[in-house]
Amino acid sequence: PLAAVTGVIGGLLFYIAAGNKLGFHLTGIALLLLWLRLLGASWRVTIPVALIAPLALHYAFYKLLRIPLPWGVFEPWAF
Repeated sequence: PLAAVTGVIGGLLFYIAAGNKLGFHLTGIALLLLWLRLLGASWRVTIPVALIAPLALHYAFYKLLRIPLPWGVFEPWAF
């Protein structure tokens, strides 16, 4: 439990520090990989969720709510 709490707090600090530079997608994937594994999810669940969830969240924020998220390293391919 302590590792999970530390992972969540550290992950949020990581997102604050690196979110704009790396972008929402990469930081989201990294954080979900870490958090899901710390909370006991198998790799079979972790990989698809970590890859699909940031895309779904980006769609929800960018298209539906019209709130831009940082593209970071993917800025040249942003649409």
